[in-house]
Amino acid sequence: MEAWAIVTGGGTGIGRALCFELVNTYEMRVLAVGRRESALRDTQALNPKRIEICPADVSSAEGRERIVQAISGKNLRFVVHNAAVLQPVKPLANVSLDEWRTHFAINVEGPLFLTQSLLPMLERGSRILHISSGAAHHAYAGWGAYCTSKAALHMLYQVWNMELNARGIYVGSVRPGVVDTPMQDQVREASPEVFPSLNKFLELKEEGKLFSPETVARFIGKLLIKTDDETFIAQEWDIREHGDQFND
Repeated sequence: MEAWAIVTGGGTGIGRALCFELVNTYEMRVLAVGRRESALRDTQALNPKRIEICPADVSSAEGRERIVQAISGKNLRFVVHNAAVLQPVKPLANVSLDEWRTHFAINVEGPLFLTQSLLPMLERGSRILHISSGAAHHAYAGWGAYCTSKAALHMLYQVWNMELNARGIYVGSVRPGVVDTPMQDQVREASPEVFPSLNKFLELKEEGKLFSPETVARFIGKLLIKTDDETFIAQEWDIREHGDQFND
């Protein structure tokens, strides 16, 4: 029975590139999840025979149930929590309660409760991967919600391992670096008044130092598929530090 992976945020950027990598390099089947069906259709067009789509919002109970139903009866082996938002980009003093709750519903509650819903389908040897960020470990003015949610996601990966490893389910975390994706377009649109680190990200783009989604997808694919269990969970992997470690 063919192995399946779920990739959230599969309509663009890293998610789309990873769907392509998993089906073409590793001959897996992938369920690409995202809020915009049109973007998911573009992903599916990369390999219609091996990519199925599920338009769903991971932040809602209804969306998570839709994902569970779409993968039901399939041999689910891998779950990649890639879906995330950057907004609101503003000082914490100006963030509203509704903005904060919406952000955390996507970036933290989505991965947590989707994993919870999928656990009955995950057998020994299954893996879950969190797409993390340097912002989980480094504070940026104007990114209070994003930094805090990624820090929470980092702790979730550690606690899940303490709770799930005895069942043979392993949870990894990876920092993909600064990647040329639609989220980075949003980063560069911020004003320096609310995001003082703007110039750093403008320079990375101008100097051609952004990672391509395809490069990141190759790294993630090797981490997800090729490592042993102990290596997979040993640390939060960073493409900038470990990018050459899985070279063939």
